[in-house]
Amino acid sequence: MNADQFWTSQDGQILQVKNKDEQFVTLTLAFWPRNPAEFEFLKANLTALRYSERSSLARIGIEMLVHGGPVLDGNRLVMTVDAFLYDPSFPNAPYWKKLLRSGAPVGRLYFAPAAAKLTTAEIWAAIQENDLKLPDTISIDRVGRVFLTPHQVSYTLNPRLQRHNFEHVVSGHAGRGFLDKVQLRHDRSPLTIPPRSGILTSCSMYLKEHYVVLNQGEGNFGIHTSAVLLDPIKTFGTNVMLEIYNTGDQPVVNPVVSVEIFRAPEVNDPEIKSLAKKRVRLLGTATDIFQCLDNNPAQDTGEARPRTKITVRGQSGSMENRCIFVRANEDLRKFLEADACPLGSRTMIQALDNAPADSDTLIIDFFPDLLEHIELLTRLGDVKLRRIIFRRASRTHGYFLSSNAHARLDTFNSISVQVYWYDELTKDLYLHTYKKEHGFFVREEMARRFQESTVLAFYGSAVGLDQADTDRISNLVEKLTKFIGHNLGVLTGGGGGVMRLATDQARGRGALTGACFLELEAQPPELGVDFFNTFQESSRHFRQKWFEAADFCIFNVGGVGTLEEIGIELCNLKLGIRPRVPYVFFNARYWGDLKGQIDEMIRSKRAPEWLADYILFSDDPDEVVAFYRKKLHVL
Repeated sequence: MNADQFWTSQDGQILQVKNKDEQFVTLTLAFWPRNPAEFEFLKANLTALRYSERSSLARIGIEMLVHGGPVLDGNRLVMTVDAFLYDPSFPNAPYWKKLLRSGAPVGRLYFAPAAAKLTTAEIWAAIQENDLKLPDTISIDRVGRVFLTPHQVSYTLNPRLQRHNFEHVVSGHAGRGFLDKVQLRHDRSPLTIPPRSGILTSCSMYLKEHYVVLNQGEGNFGIHTSAVLLDPIKTFGTNVMLEIYNTGDQPVVNPVVSVEIFRAPEVNDPEIKSLAKKRVRLLGTATDIFQCLDNNPAQDTGEARPRTKITVRGQSGSMENRCIFVRANEDLRKFLEADACPLGSRTMIQALDNAPADSDTLIIDFFPDLLEHIELLTRLGDVKLRRIIFRRASRTHGYFLSSNAHARLDTFNSISVQVYWYDELTKDLYLHTYKKEHGFFVREEMARRFQESTVLAFYGSAVGLDQADTDRISNLVEKLTKFIGHNLGVLTGGGGGVMRLATDQARGRGALTGACFLELEAQPPELGVDFFNTFQESSRHFRQKWFEAADFCIFNVGGVGTLEEIGIELCNLKLGIRPRVPYVFFNARYWGDLKGQIDEMIRSKRAPEWLADYILFSDDPDEVVAFYRKKLHVL
């Protein structure tokens, strides 16, 4: 950390709630540093720290006015804000105050030094190099302020939302993804904010390796809420939300927002090398431990006694699952070098019962099943579980995880337990990492790049392609790589044909490659991609949700399986689960009948008219790129 780099805190929490008057609630917010070094940095730069409200709060009408900056309070920073509802038409207006409770996440502190701010020339260069994508309506002044007009759309929250829905949003259990699904879109031309009210609107941005700080404004063009920070991981697409309100007695027509752009701290070679060394070290340790477990009998530690007396279909938490619960530090390496084998327990329960007091890492043969998972959760008050390393996904399905196992991965993430997969097939170690609320396994040093990447989902048949299709798809990948920029990822089903071609072409251009592997006897997984996840055959439709991590969908020559995926994706587009972004069918002749069917559905009112505006049937890569640029509203 240094004073020339952009910095953000973790989410702060509400410490205290005090009713001020009929309109306002006074909140005390608290922020905890990640480590002592960060705390020293904060103390040295206390007056320069700024606050950005959690965007999900702004999207349900809650605004916060800051009183002064943060101050030191023991091992934390605290600050005071006044919260109010900027538009009384929100469905939660009758009870919005009661939603704000101690412990709720509220937003972040940030530090935006002048040295990290992009100049006008640097902004323009980043746009031309495809390192940054901004709306096609921007103006940039000579001091590096970018002025943009939002899309001619507004959003309102579904009036049928209940109090418990808003409680989930405020508590952090439901976020942007939920709000995207429950808001209603309205075309507005011109975009108007009536007096003493507000609007939710949007713009297009792909920040990649940049932070954006919105200027709230003085009211002439409306005031943006205090949700002013847009980060490179979460800010992408055509529906980057803006919340603007009007405190005056005259309407604001076509509001303007100004922003400043800052470069994110670089993931430098030493940091990447450090994470890579950590992975290699952890991989070596896990390899030795699993070998020890395989070659030696379990320690005799007595009968396994689960705390939860549950049996499902003859299975319980006391089933055999060789493991050891240890502290992951250099002492473990010394422990192994001292020829400590045999070690480990026959069951997870025995390993937990006999673990040293400072243990933090569970190294286990099979990923914990439901009953083992319940047992772990009941013991969280007794153990300091920080990470799990497993090597086999399932006792019955080998390499493939069930939908319930994916839910358990989400639970571990919610309680800040890191999960690593020691993959015997690739002889490597992968960290479970999230992008757009969907988890993938990725080498730890590549996690940030994966989260910041723009991902294309390539659909198509596993059957081999003719030369014309091969050349056409290869040309398309090349053109899209130039349009999107260097931080690109390609996601497929992990099979042959179109999938293998897209993966190979992406890898050859330095892009990330990914796969959602499905348990199919006829299509074994083609390993070696940069990010992946696995799904049992019964989770086929469930697996499709992971393709939502991709920003765009491209449908190539395919069969019945591809047709199923098309149906799901188009339905997601219609329902608003997917944002309104370009959908490309690449081979106009092959998909010609489908185009006719979609046209007929629109003509007969069985599909919305706007759907056709976001679908392109083409054989021309240049036409595809032009279509992307037009529909994304980017320069």
